[in-house]
Amino acid sequence: MPSLSAVESARLIVQGCVSAGMQHVVVAPGSRSAPLAYALAEAERDSVLSVHARIDEREAGFLALGLAMASDAPVAVVTTSGSAVANLFPALMEAAHAGVKLVLLTADRPERLHGTGASQTTQQAGIFGQHTRASVHVPAGEDPTGLVAEALVAGLGNKQHAPGPVHINCAFEDPLYPSSDAMITGEEGPADVSERRHPELSDVELLEMDALAATVPVPRALSRKTLRAAAGEGTPGEGDHQRRTPYQRRTVVIAGHDAGEEAAHFAHALDLPLLAEPSSNARQGENALTAYQFTLAAFADQIEAVVLFGRPTLSRPINALLAREDIPSAVYAPGPLAWCELSKRREAPVRSFAEAAEFAGVGPEGWVEAWREADDRVVAAVNMVVAEREHVTGRLTGPSLAADVWAGLYGPAVIGASRPVRDMDIAATPRRGRGPRVYANRGLAGIDGTISTAAGIALAERRRTLAFMGDVTFLYGAPGMLVPSLEAVPQLDVVVADDGGGTIFSTLEHGSVAARGGYREAVDRFFRVPHGLDVVELARAYGWDAQRVSSHEQVREWLDAGRSASGCRLLVVDTEREKPRELHRALAAAAREALAELG
Repeated sequence: MPSLSAVESARLIVQGCVSAGMQHVVVAPGSRSAPLAYALAEAERDSVLSVHARIDEREAGFLALGLAMASDAPVAVVTTSGSAVANLFPALMEAAHAGVKLVLLTADRPERLHGTGASQTTQQAGIFGQHTRASVHVPAGEDPTGLVAEALVAGLGNKQHAPGPVHINCAFEDPLYPSSDAMITGEEGPADVSERRHPELSDVELLEMDALAATVPVPRALSRKTLRAAAGEGTPGEGDHQRRTPYQRRTVVIAGHDAGEEAAHFAHALDLPLLAEPSSNARQGENALTAYQFTLAAFADQIEAVVLFGRPTLSRPINALLAREDIPSAVYAPGPLAWCELSKRREAPVRSFAEAAEFAGVGPEGWVEAWREADDRVVAAVNMVVAEREHVTGRLTGPSLAADVWAGLYGPAVIGASRPVRDMDIAATPRRGRGPRVYANRGLAGIDGTISTAAGIALAERRRTLAFMGDVTFLYGAPGMLVPSLEAVPQLDVVVADDGGGTIFSTLEHGSVAARGGYREAVDRFFRVPHGLDVVELARAYGWDAQRVSSHEQVREWLDAGRSASGCRLLVVDTEREKPRELHRALAAAAREALAELG
């Protein structure tokens, strides 16, 4: 059989991706990856793929990550050979720990050039090690069909392994370009790329989508009747001696990142308090609490069991609760989890909602009501401290800005790591029903690539998306603001809490080190790293509509204007930066006082 040309091989690779359900591909420019670029141009001409281009491989990787998160389908990122490949590592690692179907299509030099000192030639096959669900190398000239299918199937996950990223390393021999234009041109000549871009959802489509989301019925397996019947069938087992009756238990439900609204339905059906992170997509309903990480202290000695949905990533009180050996805990795991090895967690895995209900039991009378009352008191106390603080400093606090952003969401949202997601965890009032979907890079909880991730989500969702992050996260992902002039512009709003550097470190142990005095300069220089940059001017240089504000009224007006805005917008909000550690201590003290009043 004659050897395949580079472009022929690339066409087969693209065909394999389309067959696996791929809808989006992100391309970074390069010479060795040219066969893939030409094959993707042909596929886009035939309307079987949407292709996006980015200059920076790292940002291309995170754009693909966002597209995959929002579409729940495999999305590929294409790079040339050499150091370009290494720039995919941050997005890859996030995908590996979050179970995102990211496909790395890396071009490589042919085998004959390896070990010869040829430019941009290094050991790429297997370079990502254990971070991929599968890694295959396609030798130059060989049919890639089988290897591509093998890798893509592995990335979809199965009963033994969670979904995740895969690496397809493709060696290409010269020539790297098509021999003719026959595959890309029609009778009218080259196709207009702009006509093939996915349009934004129309107003009617948005209304239909929101109406459908609001009326989706609760699955039968999560209905109140079904779950309570399952809980009633349970009998006390070993370690369940604290259960006062066979059918009642002082259980709490924890909804970590990506738990899903199932956690909310579960807690509501069984009359259990719900402690849900902002990116759990379960922070809804009457049983969800706002300031649970403070409220938890009042019930620490009463909790008899814990059921965990999703990945807990934010709160030390929650992690301390899950670590208690005197409280039995279970984790809902109908299949393998991308974020942990179940054998290394202390929670007992439960494989179905019925099994989880049998473990949890039904909350006794007054159990969830007591949590609600305590939470209401804590929220009122925290809000009082925040208002007084803002009156004194003249700057917004992180929690109050987070509350504004949460309340003003009108579409998908992306929450950056570090302080903003924690501020939102304190201040985001649970919704009555299903709200906009919330995303976050919590696989490794890194700050890199947040803008590009949000752009990918906006493109896949086909509707205006809002991202909320700190100034350091914004600066770290600033290259993601660049949208090449021939590309579709994501409908994206970014809100930046600008506290002049990484003040989150001041709220951790490093803050107490700085307070002692001797290492204060070291903490400022090497942890907070104040930058002194006006990020508004930086955003304007990228062509964004950008402004800085300092009041709640201005923030709310800007958010409301987003409903009819277009293109990319940035809002920078001046937030308190001098003594964030004192604020968090004041919030904790106010919460303790409010709880003490309950007796």
